[in-house]
Amino acid sequence: MLGLPNETLLTLVLLAFGSYFSVLLLRDLARYLRFRRVQPTALINWPARSMHVPLLVALGLLAAGVAVLNGGLHRPMAHVASQAVMALYFLLMVPLLARIRPGFYRDGVWAEDGFLPYASIGRLAFFETPEIVLVLLPRGGLRGVSRLLVPPQEYGAVRKLLEEQIRARVLTVEDGILGLAEGS
Repeated sequence: MLGLPNETLLTLVLLAFGSYFSVLLLRDLARYLRFRRVQPTALINWPARSMHVPLLVALGLLAAGVAVLNGGLHRPMAHVASQAVMALYFLLMVPLLARIRPGFYRDGVWAEDGFLPYASIGRLAFFETPEIVLVLLPRGGLRGVSRLLVPPQEYGAVRKLLEEQIRARVLTVEDGILGLAEGS
């Protein structure tokens, strides 16, 4: 294939995985620390849906076992380190990220992909399919669309909060969507 011995190819692949999970670890640690700063300003939030956490933690235990096995077999350090970083991500970050409560905070919305300040929201819309999803489109298109799954029991409170934020000009949307217009 590439003309590299299998051991070298495996080392390169594991280095790539280790690098990838190191970046994820740092990015998600920063996300969690931001949540800890924002958490005291909660207006309306709810527990995150975390169906896959046990499976991902089990994957972390498996990666930790492989790291220990590789260390015991005196495999190259790249093999041990890459597995250890993956184990650290799944055993530490996944449970921490599951604690992040999506919803509305004093300065913005915590959606699926992170925190979006009110000043950054250009448009918003509810989609009432079997689930209620608030779609947030940032100004300037610098980020992609953010989604927030809204529990049915919180739907009325969320709409009321959005109307209040728009009326107080904390949230300024480009167009009134679905009855959430300025001056309502």
